Amino acid sequence: MSAQARMTLLILMCGWVSLAFPPDSVAGSAVDSSPNHPIVAGYERFFVDPGANAAEAGRLLWADLNCNSCHEAGKSGETWFEAKQAPILDAVGTRVRPEYLRSFLLDPQGTKPGTTMPNLLAHFSEAERRSAVEALTHFLASSGRVVGINPNAKAIASGRTLYQQVGCLACHGSLESNAPRIATSVPLGDLAGKYTLGSLTTFLSDPIKVRPSGRMPALGLTSNEAGDLAAYLLRDLHEAAEPNLTYSYFEGTWENLPDFAALTPVKTGKSVGIDLTVARRSDNFALLFEGFLNIERDGDYTFHLKSDDGSRLLLDGKVAVENDGIHASKERRGTIRMTKGTYRLAAAFFNGGAGAEFDLDYSGPGISRQPITGALSLTDQPRSLESKRAEQQFVIEERLADRGRELFAKVGCASCHQLRQENTPIPSRLVAIPLAQLDSKRGCLDPTHPANAPVYPLTDRQRETLGAAIDSFKRPNRAELTPLEVVSGTLNRLNCYACHQRGGVGGVEEARNEFFQTKQPEMGDEGRLPPSLDGVGAKLTANYLAHIVGDGAKDRPYMLTRMPRFGKANAGHLIAAFETLDSIEPVKSVEFHLPPRRVKSDGRYLTGGEALACIKCHTFKGVETEGVQAIDMTIMTKRLRRDWFHRYLVDPQVFRPGTRMPVAWPQGKSLLPKILEGDTSQQIEAIWQFLADGNKAVEPYGLGRDPIPLVADHEPLIYRNFIQGAGPRGIGVGYPERLNLAFDANEARIAMIWQGAFIDASRHWSARGAGFQGPLGDNVLNLPDGPGFATLGTGSEPWPTQSPKDLGYKFRGYRLDPQGRPTFLYDFKSVQITDFPVPNRPKDTPSLQRTLSIRASNPPSDLWFRAAVADKIEPLPDGWHTVNGEWKIRIESGAEPLVRKSAGKAELLVPLIFSGDEAKINEQIVW
Repeated sequence: MSAQARMTLLILMCGWVSLAFPPDSVAGSAVDSSPNHPIVAGYERFFVDPGANAAEAGRLLWADLNCNSCHEAGKSGETWFEAKQAPILDAVGTRVRPEYLRSFLLDPQGTKPGTTMPNLLAHFSEAERRSAVEALTHFLASSGRVVGINPNAKAIASGRTLYQQVGCLACHGSLESNAPRIATSVPLGDLAGKYTLGSLTTFLSDPIKVRPSGRMPALGLTSNEAGDLAAYLLRDLHEAAEPNLTYSYFEGTWENLPDFAALTPVKTGKSVGIDLTVARRSDNFALLFEGFLNIERDGDYTFHLKSDDGSRLLLDGKVAVENDGIHASKERRGTIRMTKGTYRLAAAFFNGGAGAEFDLDYSGPGISRQPITGALSLTDQPRSLESKRAEQQFVIEERLADRGRELFAKVGCASCHQLRQENTPIPSRLVAIPLAQLDSKRGCLDPTHPANAPVYPLTDRQRETLGAAIDSFKRPNRAELTPLEVVSGTLNRLNCYACHQRGGVGGVEEARNEFFQTKQPEMGDEGRLPPSLDGVGAKLTANYLAHIVGDGAKDRPYMLTRMPRFGKANAGHLIAAFETLDSIEPVKSVEFHLPPRRVKSDGRYLTGGEALACIKCHTFKGVETEGVQAIDMTIMTKRLRRDWFHRYLVDPQVFRPGTRMPVAWPQGKSLLPKILEGDTSQQIEAIWQFLADGNKAVEPYGLGRDPIPLVADHEPLIYRNFIQGAGPRGIGVGYPERLNLAFDANEARIAMIWQGAFIDASRHWSARGAGFQGPLGDNVLNLPDGPGFATLGTGSEPWPTQSPKDLGYKFRGYRLDPQGRPTFLYDFKSVQITDFPVPNRPKDTPSLQRTLSIRASNPPSDLWFRAAVADKIEPLPDGWHTVNGEWKIRIESGAEPLVRKSAGKAELLVPLIFSGDEAKINEQIVW
């Protein structure tokens, strides 16, 4: 065989990711046989039927078999769809075992049935094929080394739950013993033969980094979740592993790690790595793990010790990392210069209660961060932890690696795979037949597998559809893809149809239906099945669509299956196509005769427990509800288009048949005639404007479980706690006149005032009482941040930006008058200030009357008070000023107030005029 023939055999080196098992007779049926041809999920589900569109099917195969990487289309032969890029092979030696590389290159389909990787060397003689494979294996393995690590029982159990819940089963079948295989399941192959725990954990954390085309998306796993899921996928390594540590187990109560030498263990034994499952109980116990750590290369090694509660790592009797004491989950790390050799290791841990966690990772030269288990042994002579895979350590031969590098460039590997050396990708030196000259009956598509082509074990239907696609690509003056074709093609390529339905196509297959679960069974299918994509372009904003497809989302807390991250490059083009295809009748603008703050107050009331009770089902800033935990209301205006929001609230069933969302405006009529005159459009718009404040929106009444509203019936109530908008030293005051305020003791200022209900104490009076509580009432007015008083040389000097504490403010507490109303006391340097706010109730709207008394033994001549900061402040008759046209303020003092512009804002300042050692300011606020 000529060298040119051998090179031609290696034209196509495509992706190693297979996507689904083929159907036996009907998509979704269970089969026992392994696939014997390349598997592409969307193709197997929708295009194996001879009646399906052959050209569309072929375009899908062309993209996922990565044909375009060798058979370039050129400017005149655009193939429409981006191809599935083959896995990036940078540092592949740190991820994949060299024995797997060798086996896979020798027989791709035999090693991983269903793979889209062709058999490139099928026509070589046995000796030639093994020689080429060996060279390529040494070259690929030279990019790094894998470190054998075994999973522990706890991680495997957690990973099994994750696999069954987060969405793995949407594409893959059950991995439990004797579980029937689903025909369209993504084949995983021999993962334990391919990966180590560390390398698979790294891959699952960000699959797109290695496989950038998004066929394997990221599921938004935390580092712990990725490790647990990897442990489950590699669980047979745990079953095969031999113990590599001894342990001593103790029971008792401690606040710090005990002196283990002075204690008698309850039991002793051997374990595979650090394994807390050897403990007999969950609280008040301690463990000491001992063994040897093998270091193979000189260099700096970092040890990451994470625990709840205390832990310590010793190497040769010296403390490497200390993480002692009673505490929540916390990580400490230490870096040590180490030389090649074996070190005695002791890892100590104790748990007092409320959860036990103990993990030890390490990293070093050629070793990315990973659990330390694989480097441990019972003796100072390391042994393989994988007895079933106890193979002689793979030793790189430079001569073979050099030849493999040459082959990688010559035979076409580099046409599909990126592999960088010294940060430069290896270029391909192979030029294949361009698309314009391809014969759809020859080469890769010839069922007789001619000697000058790689062997793709294609079905007759696959050859037929690829031929149809090639013919369509070469057709002159063909039209560009329509938005409908863009959407359907992308949803097929990324297998979105495995979860979602659009236009009657796709959705969860019957054989997978049971795997989709929910935290809220009472919600039925709406709570467990991913939503339909019908009309999604009219529903979601372009920015949020980009966020969902690019970054993934966890917006539905009741649904266990997660929306994965495909990456903007792979799915970003869907946004324009969705917007073009989906439309909704625009909603007219809504005019109000109230200030925006009052409109938002009405919107807040409507969402609360005394009106439409939206917060009984929807979370709000993450606070759980009494009922189902529906999508958080504070992200609504970020997610949804306004027109869709208005239309949906009037008749939810039109947009989502069968939804549990109730009709709040039956036949478009309001059930609350006293709110905004009962106008449906105004009420919905008020809710929209209230929610537009996002995380800054004030919590509605009745939020959460078992609210505890504080009511000032006959005298003021004082509530000292973490108050949203008034800081961690907030002092809330509720008056019987239904006016309320919150004083910020850190900044010595009245931070905000509001009308109506006072505050809900349930957050702070239940469980741990963590977090900030916002006002319960409406019409919240935030007063200026920062210091209220400052010394200014002139009226044009900028107001200080330092904190009041840094400027010399000191809070001195408060005193109560006979009616129980507080006067707040604070100092500014040598100036003493008393701040007495009282409610004033003109007509039906309470307002604030505030008296500020200022005393100084040596009165400063340049002291000013800042009453308001806004975009616009304008004077009115009788000493009043309007602020942003929304509220009014009136100042009475010994000097005229000054309105000035500073840093782009308007400020209302009052110079202090002392009479003797006193000055006074009377302030009235109406809003």
